[in-house]
Amino acid sequence: MLSILIGAKNAQICENLRELLSELPDCSITAFTEGGQIKSADVTAYDVIIVSTPLSDQFGLDLVAELKKMTDAALIVLAKGEIADEVQQKLKFTGAFIIGRPFNKSALLQAVRFAAVAKENMQRLEQENRQLTRQLAELKLVNRAKACLMEYLKLTEEQAHRHIQTQAMNSRKTQSQIAEDILKTYGN
Repeated sequence: MLSILIGAKNAQICENLRELLSELPDCSITAFTEGGQIKSADVTAYDVIIVSTPLSDQFGLDLVAELKKMTDAALIVLAKGEIADEVQQKLKFTGAFIIGRPFNKSALLQAVRFAAVAKENMQRLEQENRQLTRQLAELKLVNRAKACLMEYLKLTEEQAHRHIQTQAMNSRKTQSQIAEDILKTYGN
């Protein structure tokens, strides 16, 4: 289910946007009229956040910058057509989609679909990045342990590597666990 948060100047604008988005299948929409309300909400629970500038209590650009730090939700900013390029320049670091007003229903729906796909891709990339970072840390740990074995036991790199592999298989531990044990043993 796609979860969307709308922030707009008044309830009527929120309702108009809700109506435009009604064609999206399996979608839940929450709306607020003040930036303070949006910041106090659990913004991490939303897939897409739409901010129609200006809000009732602020213009909204600072809010979008804060939201970028608070959530990985895709951001869409609706701004007057005359200032859309300026808004884009100010918010380019957020990755927000900027739509100039007036806009049509299909442009908004397409932007929401793009934003949802972008969020999914970003989450996948972040997960891959975490996995690669973990693998790199494990590799560094094993290499440090191999260096200890080479220094203290006078093994070749190949022998040290094989020693770690054998110990891991025999003890049913990971190579990084064996590497940690080796580093503890040799005081590194």
